[in-house]
Amino acid sequence: MYRIAVLNAGTATLKAAVMQVDDGRIAEERREQYDWMQASEDQAVAAVLAGIDAPIDAVAHRVVHGGSSFTKPERLDSAVLEEIERLIPLAPLHNARALELIRAANAAFPDVPAFALFDTTFHAQRPPESAQYALSVELADRFELRRYGFHGLAHASLVDALAESTGQETADITAVTLQLGSGCSACAVSNGRSIETSMGYTPLEGLAMPRRSGDIDPAIVLRLIRAGLAPDAIERELTERSGLLGMAGSADVRELLRAEARGDERARLALAIFVRRIVMTAGAYLTLLDGRGMLAFGGGIGTHSPEIRRRISTGLATWNVELDEARNEANVPGPISKAGSRDVYVLRTDEESIMALAIARVLRDGATAAAPECGS
Repeated sequence: MYRIAVLNAGTATLKAAVMQVDDGRIAEERREQYDWMQASEDQAVAAVLAGIDAPIDAVAHRVVHGGSSFTKPERLDSAVLEEIERLIPLAPLHNARALELIRAANAAFPDVPAFALFDTTFHAQRPPESAQYALSVELADRFELRRYGFHGLAHASLVDALAESTGQETADITAVTLQLGSGCSACAVSNGRSIETSMGYTPLEGLAMPRRSGDIDPAIVLRLIRAGLAPDAIERELTERSGLLGMAGSADVRELLRAEARGDERARLALAIFVRRIVMTAGAYLTLLDGRGMLAFGGGIGTHSPEIRRRISTGLATWNVELDEARNEANVPGPISKAGSRDVYVLRTDEESIMALAIARVLRDGATAAAPECGS
């Protein structure tokens, strides 16, 4: 039996858990969440670390960007930390915060092995037509420009939850998974594996998000540079001041739904753009899956907003997506589709369990050969 502390630093929250893993079975001792907006980073980190009781066998950290170097769990040493730091420009909202948490945890538990699990791993085996940009090979190779994909631990968790909900093996799961939260992404899953995903070189590509722009014409960035805006200022605009916040003044879907009900046109348009991008992407992914597969909603918005699920599902009606209104409004994990339509689920994303199980395998096997896939 292994006792593992899991630390998951996101853009909006710090999640922490202590898990017992015994022969693939997991028992949750403790789980908590801190909102970065309600406490300073130092206060949140200190509170989380103070709540972890010794002894523990390992500390598992979620790291968003693993670049080309990391496609499996890695034991943290100076070389791994240097590479995570080198990748900060590709995930500025994520990797820097993860590094701070790693260093604080290493100081608190100096004799406990620490591991990093990367959001990019779940997408690492996608076909080259998904991973490669239409750039010159020389340029792409020189700067490692490829579509890495993110939210991998979340999408793996949704695949696991679908398998448990339907009684299938994870290797049999075909679905479009939607991780909709402070960051938003979609994934096309065929036989338990990612074959396409909306985020790319960084977590900025893809869907419109609460604070991030998602896809824009690259010429917009060139236009802003030529107008005199510095790269750092443009980065802040696209990663922190765009999306729902930039369009309508709030990054909170609940606030925007209330504003829309009062007749606020900016809120209505922002929500329409948010939903439209998801519908367009999910419809394209169903095409890639030859029309097969389930639809799964996860993340803070996907799990807690019946109205957003309703609007997305209405947009996908041509794909035989129709919700059972009572189930959708109940807002509890499980199936929410109408009988006879495509299977649709709302599910709890549980990255912490995926991480604990993966590190338990590493400890058991005595090496980092196993990737943090779903179904383990």
